[in-house]
Amino acid sequence: MLRSARLLAALLAAPILLSGCSLLQKKEPPPCPPIFILADAATVTKFRPGGGQDLTDVEAEAEVLGYKGHCVYDEAGAELNLQISIAAKRGPANTSRKVQFSYFVAIPYFYPKPQAKAIFPISVEFPEGQNLAHFTDEEISMRIPVKDRELIDKFVVYIGFQTSPEELEQNRRMKR
Repeated sequence: MLRSARLLAALLAAPILLSGCSLLQKKEPPPCPPIFILADAATVTKFRPGGGQDLTDVEAEAEVLGYKGHCVYDEAGAELNLQISIAAKRGPANTSRKVQFSYFVAIPYFYPKPQAKAIFPISVEFPEGQNLAHFTDEEISMRIPVKDRELIDKFVVYIGFQTSPEELEQNRRMKR
């Protein structure tokens, strides 16, 4: 009789104990929005002002290598935190060993509002005796007001260099 009472107690307690285990499991965080490096703006070539556009006029070339990031959700939505990595190559027309670039992070869903695009200027300095530099910018944060993980795919994020119309056309010509 004692044995069957213990078995009955164990059977009655099992669902309670098992539900307690599910409370201890961490809930999987919602995903970040899709993030892409925009092909037409993944590279940039800076030419010296007033010069031509042959190899001897290149001040610097750069490429967005990638990014790392994560999302933090709270009651207001998601905060997207990104760090962008860039490789730069010094050109023959660069006499200062420094070059300025700007990259953008854009969320077209917000267009035409100002939060649709943020531009981040960076300065790259080439070490003495080196013509290549890798640079990872400080972490940037962007707020996305979405609470439903099913809707996060609407907030596609694009990364690229802020280019002039001429630089953008140059990029497109190089791809052909």
